[in-house]
Amino acid sequence: MKKIGTRQEYHKQIGKNILWKEDCPFCLSGQTRDTCIHSFWYWDILFNKYPYSWNEHHLMAVPKRHIAFSYELLEEEISELQDIYRFMKDFFEKAGEKDYFSATRETMGNRSVEHYHIHFIPGRLQWKFLRCMLEKQWYPIDAEVKIKK
Repeated sequence: MKKIGTRQEYHKQIGKNILWKEDCPFCLSGQTRDTCIHSFWYWDILFNKYPYSWNEHHLMAVPKRHIAFSYELLEEEISELQDIYRFMKDFFEKAGEKDYFSATRETMGNRSVEHYHIHFIPGRLQWKFLRCMLEKQWYPIDAEVKIKK
């Protein structure tokens, strides 16, 4: 696997805020070959080169067909998600990761790539982690959050 980079490096490299269909790194031939660890019929499993978690086990499930939102998934693509979730469970167990979670964005706001994909990130989704992840992606978090106990 190639060196992990930061989100700032990624945005500087692409020179824009979002990659549309014509320059989609998931669709361009050969762009993801070095990070693909498993290929299903409708989906590829990729290592994230610029992970939110700063962890080499940050994976993405990416449909082979270019779509922007989950509501565009075909029945066959949705059905194959069962196999993907089983694959992820086995992957994280073998990697020694006790916990992991999945996440996706359903809006185009602050996404880097138009192509729909699901993130699988090692660890537990906790507020401190989420806040740090969002701040490192340049989301403004101004309010002090107080959690009731």
